[in-house]
Amino acid sequence: MLDDILKKADALVHGDRNESYGHPFDDYERVSKIFNAITGQHLDASDCALLMIAVKLARIGKHHEKNTIHVDSLVDLAGYAWVYAQVLDVMKADYA
Repeated sequence: MLDDILKKADALVHGDRNESYGHPFDDYERVSKIFNAITGQHLDASDCALLMIAVKLARIGKHHEKNTIHVDSLVDLAGYAWVYAQVLDVMKADYA
C-alpha cells in the first residue's frame, strides 16, 4: 500500500497539477497572499502548505476514529509533504 500511495502522490505533485498551477512555491505564494488579505494575518507559502497538511491530518484522524483507512487522504498527505519540502527548498535558496 505504501508504494502505491507514494507513486500516486508523486504523480499528483509532478504531473498535471504541477503543469496547471506551476511550481508549488509559486502556487502557495499566491495562496498565502489571498489568505493574508482575507484574514489580516501574515503567513508565507510554507505556512499555507502546512495548513493543507493539517487539513489532511484532521481528515485522516476522523477515519482513524472509525477504524478505517482513507487512502486518498494518505495520498494527499504525502503529496502535501512533498509540496512543503519543495516550498522550503525555494525559500531556503531565496534567503541564502
